Amino acid sequence: MEYSNKIAQVLARATEADKAEFAHFLANNLDNAELSHDSARIRDYVAAFDRFAAPKHGEQF
Repeated sequence: MEYSNKIAQVLARATEADKAEFAHFLANNLDNAELSHDSARIRDYVAAFDRFAAPKHGEQF
């Protein structure tokens, strides 16, 4: 699948481990100390990456 958005293209090809590592990086640098180590927060980030990389038919950003 061809993407016009390079970030979506990279996320679509990233492994789950890569996405989790990136999610931890974002949490550590953007969230407050309470949320940065919350595993549910990390899963939320990874799920958002997956949604961004694979938009549903007709979905617009």
